[in-house]
Amino acid sequence: MSKKVVVFGALGLVGRSVIKALEPRADWQIVGVSRRAPDFTSRARFISLDLTDRDACLRVFSAAEFADVTHVVYAALFEKPELIAGWRDPEQIATNSAMLQNALAVLGRQPSLRHVTLLQGTKAYGAHIAPMRI
Repeated sequence: MSKKVVVFGALGLVGRSVIKALEPRADWQIVGVSRRAPDFTSRARFISLDLTDRDACLRVFSAAEFADVTHVVYAALFEKPELIAGWRDPEQIATNSAMLQNALAVLGRQPSLRHVTLLQGTKAYGAHIAPMRI
């Protein structure tokens, strides 16, 4: 069965790793979403998109090519310069919340969607709670 994944934050640590892990699997179609153009070669289709722009997200993800999305990996993140303090900053929280809502406004309603993964870099390691031990 063919699977189609949209990877948000495709050029970050998590997103890049997901794309590279799925690359050799022919049963996966991969779409990477990021603000910047990719800096590596991949068979994934890349889309440059600012997730804070709700209208752009609605326009892009309403296209027919996204009607068969089965998986979403959301690893996009807006961070202010002070990493730890930012996790408690109301503006940073509101921006990240809006980005996730914009990303899933259309994709989250697709009947083909089976799984959404939400993971964000340093917070996944608990960096917002205490310094990492690595």
